Parts: sequence; structure tokens; C-alpha cells
Amino acid sequence: MTTAELRKEIKKIIDHLPADRLASLADYAQFLDRPPLSRRIQAAEKAIKAGRGVNWRKVRADV
Repeated sequence: MTTAELRKEIKKIIDHLPADRLASLADYAQFLDRPPLSRRIQAAEKAIKAGRGVNWRKVRADV
């Protein structure tokens, strides 16, 4: 099955979903669209090295 056929099939299924299921489907689609964990970790490490991090004590003063 080609990508275009898969997209068409998914859209057809979505059109038949009840409204109360659409919110959870949207959450799942956003989850799938996130970059891989390794890429997010690399970006975070790069931000920390550049001094853009936040000291955890400023976020959690009760610890």
C-alpha cells in the first residue's frame, strides 16, 4: 500500500469516528508527530551547554 493510499484510508476511518473519540485520536497523532527521544535529548543538552537551561532549584524550591 502506498503512502497516498494509507493517508486516504486513515482519513476515511477518521470521518466515521464518533466525535467523542476525536480528541483522543488528536492527542495520539500529536504524540506520534514528536521527534524521537534521542533528538530531543540532544537538543536539550545543546541548550544546557549554551546556557539556556533553568536551574531546577528555581523550579522546585521545596526539594
